[in-house]
Amino acid sequence: MNGLAEPHPLPISRSREVVPLLREGCLTALFVAMAFSISATQIFLALLVVLGVPWGAAAHALGAGAGLGGAVRALWAASAELRRHPLSRPFACFAALTLLSALSSGDPLWSLWIARSLVRITIFYVLLAWTRDSAHAFRLWQGFVAVLAAMACYGLAQAWICGGRTSILPESWAADVCLQTTRVRGPFSIYMTFGGVLLIGALFVLAYLANVSWAHVSWSGASWMVAAGAATIAALAFTYSRNAWLGLLAGLLGLTLTARRLGRTVLVLLAVGLLLAAVAPRTVLERARSTVDFQDKTIRDRLAMWRSGLAMVADHPLLGVGPGEVRAWYAQYRRPEAVRPSTGHLHNSTVQIAAERGLPALAVWIWIWVTFFGEGVRILHRLERGPSRARALVCASLVGVAGFLVAGLFEHNFGDGEVVLLVYALMALPLVVEREQTVALAKARLTG
Repeated sequence: MNGLAEPHPLPISRSREVVPLLREGCLTALFVAMAFSISATQIFLALLVVLGVPWGAAAHALGAGAGLGGAVRALWAASAELRRHPLSRPFACFAALTLLSALSSGDPLWSLWIARSLVRITIFYVLLAWTRDSAHAFRLWQGFVAVLAAMACYGLAQAWICGGRTSILPESWAADVCLQTTRVRGPFSIYMTFGGVLLIGALFVLAYLANVSWAHVSWSGASWMVAAGAATIAALAFTYSRNAWLGLLAGLLGLTLTARRLGRTVLVLLAVGLLLAAVAPRTVLERARSTVDFQDKTIRDRLAMWRSGLAMVADHPLLGVGPGEVRAWYAQYRRPEAVRPSTGHLHNSTVQIAAERGLPALAVWIWIWVTFFGEGVRILHRLERGPSRARALVCASLVGVAGFLVAGLFEHNFGDGEVVLLVYALMALPLVVEREQTVALAKARLTG
């Protein structure tokens, strides 16, 4: 008995302990950073990629005399499980067509530079590889929601200060905060990006609240997410981003179809609607009404851009004009009724991709989303019908991506790095849940 009580050093290498700790720290930092900084997000993503490479397999191959080719083959073999995922083929095809379009454009170097955005797909594989289970995934997303709520409060403060309601800040400070006097941008460079990030956060919170048992929700179970969701939706209103508002409505419709607590979901939606109607200033309500006003100059300009984009597609149907080349070609295709003299994108992700990369790339891009929703719905149907955290995560993924795609009908949010990184992160959630369910079932069979 005395021997059992004596401490004994565990036979674990310190080097092996450090890597998992670094990886967990980088994962947490990644989700925190996604709420306010794309630069920090990309740094932590790059670190996770480096930490995730199976260097041991490559070193073993080199040590065995297989050479550099053997090391590459070892790394390729180690990635077999990730490569077998159903989304890998459409991702690879989309990347190939994008690069081919870039090489055939009028300015290949510039187009290739724009095409570097393809590396954002790696966040999907990083999270698929290193998220352990639904509890781990939820903790990571909690970190994102908490920081985003703080950024939402900062955005609401911007609305208060920049709306002329207070002069508590020195004029020089207020000028730095109020780059946009009427639309809040939070920590980002533009309100559109802030709106897209808030949209993802709001739908995640609502999906969680609509799919868990409130009787078991405590502080550790994220009851604070109610307040976080309210702040996020309020800040979203003050971005005046109509595309994000429509994305939120689409996501809410998706919740009514997937949530386990339908009655509660309807009550939550009514509460959200009444809250917005009560606190929203007249300018927000007028902005909402302008969504269906075809005489609104921004809507007329969007329609003109879409017609210009379709003309580009008609002239360049196979490979498009090249990534990042719409600005160079727009003057040639600009419609007489257009308001803006130039534009860098066509305010519609579908038209933008077809114009930039061609119809085959657009077809593959649609293939990505069809595959994702097919896999997500299949996994959702396999879950228990009652409320659960696993179901909440899958629903959050489905409605978040749906909201993103609907918002993309009126804004090129697929070109917005901050938003796209979040969407790829969301896409990994159903697969993490499915893996957890598969492992649990295998363990039950062994013990049964």
